[in-house]
Amino acid sequence: MLAHVAAAASFSTPAVPASQAYVTVADMTMTVSSKAGYAHLREGPSTSSKTLAKLPQGTKVDVMGKDPNGKWAHVKVNGKEGYISIKLLK
Repeated sequence: MLAHVAAAASFSTPAVPASQAYVTVADMTMTVSSKAGYAHLREGPSTSSKTLAKLPQGTKVDVMGKDPNGKWAHVKVNGKEGYISIKLLK
């Protein structure tokens, strides 16, 4: 029994490389919730990125990850992938 425990203790989880572009999060569904009543789905994680769609309040989006600063969610909705400001989702 002790040999089994010692062998199990020798395994470790590999470190995530510092150069990874995105911090991954568990896949989850969130809802557009903004005072303006909509959120822009953008091509990149920036307000200067091209707008791909205007999503109305209550739209469900599948969150696939977030940018390294944690300010933008990488989402998929209606077959499109893009970015939405985290503060516009709940």
